[in-house]
Amino acid sequence: MRIINAIKNNYGKYLAKGAGALALGIVAYDSHTLGKINSDAYAKTQDAKACINSYNNTMFMADPSITTSKAKNFLLDLQIQDNVRHFVNSAIGYFKGFGSMLINSVVPLGLGLGAIVSKNNKVAGGFGIGLAAYGVIKFLKDVCGLGHPNYFKKNF
Repeated sequence: MRIINAIKNNYGKYLAKGAGALALGIVAYDSHTLGKINSDAYAKTQDAKACINSYNNTMFMADPSITTSKAKNFLLDLQIQDNVRHFVNSAIGYFKGFGSMLINSVVPLGLGLGAIVSKNNKVAGGFGIGLAAYGVIKFLKDVCGLGHPNYFKKNF
């Protein structure tokens, strides 16, 4: 009975903390997904740039030399078969994508952290109300499309 009474007396605080945890979970999920997508794209772009530079190096020589040509082709083969660069660039791309999504979602991240960390019931409730308002606005604007211009109905 004691736990039920504690929940009844502080239901706003627990609702706010639950909403904060949900918001942090959504932000983390979106950030992780964008990090994975950006990881692959960034690594492949950097691999392509390195291979293009190495290939361009094999196309021109200062003087005609078979050993120089073979050495350049050997370096080109090493560049093409390099796996370490892809691994490192994947990590860099992941953190770039993860960080950019955290920056894009700074409002729900801050409100969710505020709701979870705050000790005071009124402060946690305020963060919860702010998070709910942000969620409603985000749903109406981005999911339902309210407030966005309709370019297909534009008169020319």
